[in-house]
Amino acid sequence: MVGALAAAVAMVLSSCSSGGEVVVTVLTTPGVAQSSAPVTVPGQDAAADPSGSQQAPPAETSSGKLADAIRISAKPAFGSKNNGPNDPVTITVFSGKIAEMTVTGDDGSTIEGKVGDDKATFTTTDKMTYGVTYTFAGTAVAPDNSTKKISGKISTVKPTSTVQALIQIPEGGTVGVGAPIVLTFLTPVTDKAAAEKALKVTTDKGDIEGSWGWLQDEDFMNQGSQQSQVHFRPKEYWPANTKVTVTADLAGVNLGDGAWGREDLVRHFTIGRKLVMVAAVETKHLVVWKDGKILRNYPVSYGKESEPGRTTVSGIHIVQRKDLEYKMTNPEFGYYNLPERWAIRINNNGEFIHENKGVEAAGYLGKRNVSHGCINMGGKDAEELYKMVIYGDPVEVTGTSVQMSAKDYVYDWAFSWEDWKNLSALG
Repeated sequence: MVGALAAAVAMVLSSCSSGGEVVVTVLTTPGVAQSSAPVTVPGQDAAADPSGSQQAPPAETSSGKLADAIRISAKPAFGSKNNGPNDPVTITVFSGKIAEMTVTGDDGSTIEGKVGDDKATFTTTDKMTYGVTYTFAGTAVAPDNSTKKISGKISTVKPTSTVQALIQIPEGGTVGVGAPIVLTFLTPVTDKAAAEKALKVTTDKGDIEGSWGWLQDEDFMNQGSQQSQVHFRPKEYWPANTKVTVTADLAGVNLGDGAWGREDLVRHFTIGRKLVMVAAVETKHLVVWKDGKILRNYPVSYGKESEPGRTTVSGIHIVQRKDLEYKMTNPEFGYYNLPERWAIRINNNGEFIHENKGVEAAGYLGKRNVSHGCINMGGKDAEELYKMVIYGDPVEVTGTSVQMSAKDYVYDWAFSWEDWKNLSALG
């Protein structure tokens, strides 16, 4: 008997290591009756069952359907209101799979979504719209093919105000290699980080190292109230002949203090040839470089630095606008509405490149700096340059004691790269 008992124990022990019958512990789910039939372990087929029986069907719920055990979760929760239109909605099904799902708004719109690889999650992929209640309707299927309805509503916020934004470069335009991208919000933006996250710049030459920088809120639009403005500039000048796309996905963005983004903006433009004007004041010449080669060398007259207020400002300016004739006014020096032709504005503090017949007649061009801060040229040279340049062409002024500052409006290139990056709201 002792020997027989020892042999029986040995057989039991050996079965644990020889791949014999496997005991499976089944955790009980509240409200679900457990089947007493054997459970087949993955990797074992029916032939391996000594009894020859087939795998038992899945356990049923107390009502006879596995679908009764399906649980459905929504994030944000069904019934929630004042949700951001950009925030995706995710429906998750536990103990089942999603067979179908539709999302319709009470404004008649439909929202697309995607079912995950696990077939148990559905996430909206389209933006929603302000002030709309969306109905989610679908079907969840249990392992026994019994079904359970998915149904719920979620509402989006109805803003008290929306903020319009403008991009200064026209659609399809061509600009110079120094042109920043300027995005102006017509009212101040409190959550600048949220706004900046919605902005994207891409090019046909791949990634360009650049950064957005927020300027101090000012009345940029001369509306009698302040606006927020953010500029994008690359680390160095744009590569010539580059196609640029700006995407501002601002619709549905919470900009803070109850204000939301009004609409999405997309802008396509091209960077033209690389044309840079080098204005070394001490030389009394303006040298135009195009694609790395000297194109023109013009005799000019810069500001008379010996008199306060007449110094040409040093720093990288850009061509901002052009006027065939512009009436110059400077009360400090006693002239008003003085018409000057071929006027190229390069700074917002009153600096232009323009024709000056008086300076040309006096023979000062290329010999003496006598202007009130502008770059004076002869008539034919001024006309030629006027027709040559475009918005965003850089003018690199050096050799004076006055440097560009915030009052010069487009002074992006006055910052070192590290200082410019610090103007980003994203750190």
